[in-house]
Amino acid sequence: MAFVERCTEMKRLRDLFAQSEKGRPQTVLISGAVASGKTELLHTFAEEATRSGALVLTATGARAERTFAFGVMGQLFQGPGLPPEVTRQATALLNQSAPQPATGPDCDPTTLLETSARTARGLAASLSELTAERTVVIGVDDVQYADGQSLEFLLYVLRRLTNAHLMVVLNEWAVSRPSHPTFHAELLRQRNCHRMQLHPLSPQSVRKLLAEVTDEETAGRLAPAYHDVSGGNPLLLRGLIEDGMVRLAGGTDALSSNPTTDESFRQAVFACLYRWDSATVRIAHGLAILGDWATPELAGALIGVKAERVEQSVADLSRSGLLRDGRLRHSAVATTILASLGIEERTLLHSRAAELLHDHGVPEVEIAEHLVSAGQIKDQSTVSTLRNASIQALAEDRVDFAVQCLTLACRSCTDDRQRAALTLILTRLEWRSRPAAAARHLTTLSEAVAAGHLERGDAATIVEYLLWHGRAEEAEEILRRLDARTEPGAAAPAPQRRHLQPWLHLIRPGKHPQELAQAGQRGGLASPGHTASAALTSVLFEGPSEKAVGWAEQVLADCTLTDGTLTAVQCALSTLIHSDRADRAASWCHALLSEARARQASTWEALLKGVRAEIALRQGDLPSAAIWAEEALDAISPHGWGVAVGEPLALLLLTRTAMGRHDEAARLLRHVVPDAMFDSRFGLKYLYARGHHHLATNRLQAALADFRRCGELMREWSLDLPALVPWRSGTAQVQLALNQREAARELITEELALPGASGARTRGVALRVLAAARDLRHRPALLREAVDLLQESGDRVELVRALAALSQAHHHLGEFTRARMMGRRALQLAKECGAEELCQQLQSAQDMAEGADGADGADADPTAGGADALSDAERRVAALAAMGHTNREIGSRLYITVSTVEQHLTRVYRKLDVTRRTDLPLRLKDRDYSFQQQMTAADRWVVGAEA
Repeated sequence: MAFVERCTEMKRLRDLFAQSEKGRPQTVLISGAVASGKTELLHTFAEEATRSGALVLTATGARAERTFAFGVMGQLFQGPGLPPEVTRQATALLNQSAPQPATGPDCDPTTLLETSARTARGLAASLSELTAERTVVIGVDDVQYADGQSLEFLLYVLRRLTNAHLMVVLNEWAVSRPSHPTFHAELLRQRNCHRMQLHPLSPQSVRKLLAEVTDEETAGRLAPAYHDVSGGNPLLLRGLIEDGMVRLAGGTDALSSNPTTDESFRQAVFACLYRWDSATVRIAHGLAILGDWATPELAGALIGVKAERVEQSVADLSRSGLLRDGRLRHSAVATTILASLGIEERTLLHSRAAELLHDHGVPEVEIAEHLVSAGQIKDQSTVSTLRNASIQALAEDRVDFAVQCLTLACRSCTDDRQRAALTLILTRLEWRSRPAAAARHLTTLSEAVAAGHLERGDAATIVEYLLWHGRAEEAEEILRRLDARTEPGAAAPAPQRRHLQPWLHLIRPGKHPQELAQAGQRGGLASPGHTASAALTSVLFEGPSEKAVGWAEQVLADCTLTDGTLTAVQCALSTLIHSDRADRAASWCHALLSEARARQASTWEALLKGVRAEIALRQGDLPSAAIWAEEALDAISPHGWGVAVGEPLALLLLTRTAMGRHDEAARLLRHVVPDAMFDSRFGLKYLYARGHHHLATNRLQAALADFRRCGELMREWSLDLPALVPWRSGTAQVQLALNQREAARELITEELALPGASGARTRGVALRVLAAARDLRHRPALLREAVDLLQESGDRVELVRALAALSQAHHHLGEFTRARMMGRRALQLAKECGAEELCQQLQSAQDMAEGADGADGADADPTAGGADALSDAERRVAALAAMGHTNREIGSRLYITVSTVEQHLTRVYRKLDVTRRTDLPLRLKDRDYSFQQQMTAADRWVVGAEA
């Protein structure tokens, strides 16, 4: 690294050296903080003086050698540049010196004893002879640790060699209380004695050092942060740069503006800290323990020293760059200092700090941090501190710390009732991010309910978690206890049971879900859970309605995402999805996901990503659906998912099957799922998805078994709702593959008559399957209605299937132009959806259709023209024409004359740059087929007596 920001000091040393070469001795006392570059400056100057022909004698003071008489002198006169005879004479003089009285490490030199005086005179004479031949430079590093006799000798020499070619350079730490004040006073009164103060590196110097390892622009950008973390301390700065270089060598693209504080920086901190005496190190430990609450008084009380002594050390450590404003400069510095403490000592200090901070009225969260770090509490009064701190931490979304507080509180609490309440709170918190970890408390909580240690309402939460983890029998036992406590003759469920209804509706359907929904409504729609549950129930049983959509969006607008509102949010989003409002559900879901991510609630995030995957699947965006489902599965562990794992697995299975990636879908079936999953609605979705995979891979009997099992469960639970899981449509498709057309037709007709089957998507899929079971001449009408409905629902994959079936029907009827137009539109949509297998099938069918009637199969230029240039009237006519309708049919549908249709089409051909009707599907966009702008619901084809 470059020797920066010491140019002024080096110039001054050179000037003084030039004076000493002229026979005018010079003395320089260099002061600076620990690791401020004093040693580097001395060595650089010594090398330069040696190159100029001077004899350089160097020594270094050491804390451990402060009581060794003439220890520094022994180093000076054993230098490699001395003539051998001078070394021998000096050794003899030092050896014959009488032993000196023992002195403390901080004692000042006073007077020379006779024996010491003889030694000093002899050494001075040798030194005088050396200066007569050439300039001599004496350099002593860390002079604050020099022994008293050596300091006496230095003063003796400076007083006598007043005309010698001599320069003395002494380095010392800049501290609040100098080690040798008398020596300083005597030294500074000597002629030609100069003081030099080394200051921390400036941001400009930091930039110069960074420029050695990166470009100038980057160095300028990084310098402020590197200066801030290091405090301008050269040693700490070097550690930061070395850590950054290690990252670069490991493949990091560039140095980060947030400096890396790894091994080199930690070692630099240790090097700065452990140069100090044990008292200062101990004070640094106290400051690190107290953190932002460190004051001289508190730190002194913590480690048992006077506040005045702490203030001295704070000033000294601040000069070295370790501290700023009396606190440790950076969290990495505090972490490194604390790492040097033994576990027992650190535990003791944290416990003591908690007591001190409590007595000084510090917030409970700060006290709890020390209790958690100590891992123990001394009395039960701190249990409430931990509980209150966890509540505050949770409000700040510090979930991990809240869990740590509650874990310690539960472990330490001796009151059974209080411990049960704390365990329930802990379980709620852990479920938010680690559902598997929360499961370990459920047995304890169930026992607490049985013992009466929990409030009656708290049992509802325990039931939720038991059902999530598939422990239905234990949940039923708690529910029986709740029912037994309900007052005889009560008309409505007890409050805690009513709280469970939305959850039971989603997790473990009861025998009478309609009654549950009605009970929820009796509880009042003011509750988000009951409002959302009522909305979803309405959609599933009665079909989509603006009333249900309004309730759902009211819940989403009013709810803040919490553990208590999560189920309501899921119900509301499901309401929008089943109401064919996928776009609106996606918007809400993205906002909720951002909130869950910001609050580090991985369980919430996983569940919402599962919802987002369902939305994408409903929109026909298969690649996005796959990504969202995979991210949902990865967000928490498979065990943590519990029975709900069936949801993302089913969505991913349906997506992979629709994309034609059957090998990937088959691998999903290897996931081990809990048996209890098949007692929940998640099991229904999993069975339905697995059945479609088996159907797509021609495992017809396996598919039939899955669809029928799904139907058996739904009938058993009184949840036979096509909007929830249309198992009859799946079964009918298998029956069609087995050539059982009559059975398939009866099953679909039955489905269409069920509650909730009026939704656009549900009815559209059913009509597509029904069309395949009908005679060829009846299929187009059914399929046209299916296309209209699926276009309205927004499910593009199901729309592709309906268009493909309509294209095939027209082809078999010899209506090749219509077949080709439907096929082209289906192919275009399939490509947009990512339905790879469907694309291949459609392309093959399209090639065959175009070859059958000799039509030119070349596609028109997709870049030519544009549907955006069409008027609304032209777009309606173009969409109907692209659907294969004749001019007369279009006129009848839109209540305009055939002549007007022809005029519109003429303009459409010109604007879209096409010459024939069959090219229209290639020009129009998906939104152009929105039949809400073309006709009312009353204008659609109906099944009528044909059904």
